[in-house]
Amino acid sequence: NRVNRDIEPMTDMDHWGVPEKWSYPTDGKGDCEDYVLEKRKRLMAAGFPRQSLLITVVRDKKGDGHAVLMVRTDRGDFILDNQEPK
Repeated sequence: NRVNRDIEPMTDMDHWGVPEKWSYPTDGKGDCEDYVLEKRKRLMAAGFPRQSLLITVVRDKKGDGHAVLMVRTDRGDFILDNQEPK
């Protein structure tokens, strides 16, 4: 949730002038894959193994491509999504 609050949503076109660019949100702005990269980085820094943090591309409610982070744990898999706080 902290990453979801820390980053201002902005499309790559509005932010960078290109249709798609994966980057860390160092300026506090980004789209779904930038949220994923930041969450993955923070979780690895907290001790989660890289192989348990899977970048997954899904379809959002509008049918558009959307990146989320899947975290594999001994309690099951969890989806971390910037569009959903749960």
